Amino acid sequence: MTASVLDSVTFTYQPVWNAQRTLGAVALHVRPLVRKDVPEGPLDARHLLDEMRDRLPHDAPPVLLVAQTARMLVELLDTVEPPPAARAPVFATSGFFAPTVVVAAGLLERNADVAAAVRRAARRGLPLVWQGSTDRPPAEDIKTCFQRYWLTLPPPWAAAALQDAMRPVPPGDRPPPGRLPAGHIFGGIENRTLMEYCLDRCGAVGIAGWPAEDVVYSLRHTPSEPDHAVVLATLKALESDRSAEAVQDLMAHDPLLVYRFLIFANSPGLGLRNGVESVRHGMMMLGFDTLRSWLGEQLPHASREAALQPIKAQTVIRARLMDRLIDAGVEDTLRREVTMCGLFSGLDLLLDEPLATILARLPVSGRVRESLVQRTGPYAGELAITIALESPDTDALRKLCDRHDMEAGDVNRALLDVVGGLQTGSATV
Repeated sequence: MTASVLDSVTFTYQPVWNAQRTLGAVALHVRPLVRKDVPEGPLDARHLLDEMRDRLPHDAPPVLLVAQTARMLVELLDTVEPPPAARAPVFATSGFFAPTVVVAAGLLERNADVAAAVRRAARRGLPLVWQGSTDRPPAEDIKTCFQRYWLTLPPPWAAAALQDAMRPVPPGDRPPPGRLPAGHIFGGIENRTLMEYCLDRCGAVGIAGWPAEDVVYSLRHTPSEPDHAVVLATLKALESDRSAEAVQDLMAHDPLLVYRFLIFANSPGLGLRNGVESVRHGMMMLGFDTLRSWLGEQLPHASREAALQPIKAQTVIRARLMDRLIDAGVEDTLRREVTMCGLFSGLDLLLDEPLATILARLPVSGRVRESLVQRTGPYAGELAITIALESPDTDALRKLCDRHDMEAGDVNRALLDVVGGLQTGSATV
């Protein structure tokens, strides 16, 4: 196999969710794959960008490229080409692969080479994003080089924003604009109220990550239901005589919908002799008419809660990554099990029950149960790596890859392929 720069770096990712609670962009964190006592060598930045371009089609989500070392950042700043026409640095596509380079405040402040490269990139018209704390903006002599900020809120700022968000508004009045700077990305938001304040009142263009636990906790008195848009899209696919594979793919956009369907397909009233372990198996046993009738019953009660969409979408991405990470020669039954591990890995959060209790209601294989509940078994490595990919901590991912004998290049290719297939501006991914 020809040597590739993808074998010498470590990627992780963070979805960036927009004001519609749909995918707006993807941040890719990248660090050289440096072993202990081996110094960082030069990066073939042109080769890296070419490899990314080959795996990220023109309609892929906008990419925020976050280099985690000063040397790598300088080389990317000097190599990434500006887009052919002016565009916003995030949440816009151009038919031209031009990632937006993110400059971390710490690297900028500590390294004069980074500052010089930022100025050179800005003169070439390269869109740049500065990443740092709200209370320590970039210096006046360089701040004009950045079109956007990626901001974290220190505790006093977060407390003040929460206080403003919770201030009573007279009946009939619209809440006044928020006090945080508008038009930027916010990261590290773990509170639903603060997330809504940033997106809905402060005009944030996106939230990196998502306050999943607080969103679910805020809805603890609301029944957990499948997403209305996914149920409706699946019904329309059935009415349009789409293929079984297309219907299955649509249902797989919502782990709750898949779970509810498997509960239904295995209910005693249907009288099926053998347990139904997958959506495809259930469709074959029950037929499209029964599926259409069941979906019609789900529609009136389906959820329109937009804040749940990023949580469900994250498990869909996880399922796709696990599918990419397994051996291409694995038989279809095992491949469906691996995908289910990713899709169901967040059901405990969504349903507020232990995974052991949830899976006890389904005829899942021991391999799936071991991987999800005990984090052992044949799929445990892929699941651990897939979850670790969701964090900026590239070092932790590298150690997991070493532990599970998985090559960094294979993981990077899987990640880029999955990111390339995501859709922006949709309730699904």
